[in-house]
Amino acid sequence: MRWWDSCRPDTPAPAVAIETTTDDAIVQTAQFGQSDPNAPAPPVPPSADGASVVSADGAAISFADESISYSAALPSGPAGDPNLAYLRKDALSYLANKKAQARATYDEFKKEGDVPPTYPWEVMIQWEYTAKAGDIVSLFGSAYEYTGGAHGMAYFDTHVARTNGQQIKVADMFQSGGLTPAAIIALCEALKVEKKKRTDSETIYDEPIVCAGPNGNVKVEKAKLALAPSNQPNKFGGIQVYYEAYEVGSYAEGSYELVIQQDVFAEDLKSEFKLLFGGTAPPIRDPT
Repeated sequence: MRWWDSCRPDTPAPAVAIETTTDDAIVQTAQFGQSDPNAPAPPVPPSADGASVVSADGAAISFADESISYSAALPSGPAGDPNLAYLRKDALSYLANKKAQARATYDEFKKEGDVPPTYPWEVMIQWEYTAKAGDIVSLFGSAYEYTGGAHGMAYFDTHVARTNGQQIKVADMFQSGGLTPAAIIALCEALKVEKKKRTDSETIYDEPIVCAGPNGNVKVEKAKLALAPSNQPNKFGGIQVYYEAYEVGSYAEGSYELVIQQDVFAEDLKSEFKLLFGGTAPPIRDPT
């Protein structure tokens, strides 16, 4: 069971300070799941007509009406932290986007006299730090969404940036501008180990896992990358790799969270980042 299964929307939310306005525009600039470090910070949209609720420290956002139940949780931090401010804006923008979709769908069903019993939609987002070193921070975001159908879906995103808010792609920390063959093979071998544990096979949709070459099928481009903590202080111990369900296996297999140790690729990093890596990264915490 993952964290979102224990965070059902019928659980009363703690009392929080509120900010309310009325909707006169829907902002379609939500970034969650896109992982685009070059995207400008989305503007804060007007709050929902039912009154979105933002905690006093800005770390919790929630909204609920007959069409959708939405919540977003961010790490606590200084009020002026540019990275948390970006994620807060993103969460509000994503709320506006999803609220518009949910309302339009709900109203259409209602107009036809066929409001499904599965309403309201559910959207639950959670961001947390994975590691900090030097002037760089790394965060991982997960979202659970149920919008009808047989089951909900989990989506992942990452945010790596300097403390001044300048975003960085993990791949750009490498001299080559991308993960090296050694890092990809390490990722591939880690995936094989997890596949063996979970499915007793080393396959992706019944095809043998191939780590390199023209038939390589580990889909690095589909993975979300974050920086891993280390057993050494103020260091990154490696790279955390997140695959959503369906990317490298069936929905029943779930998502995959893997670690590439820094000693695999340390010599391939750009000089400005080399001193930030060291030690050993622990396994990714089981998000239950």
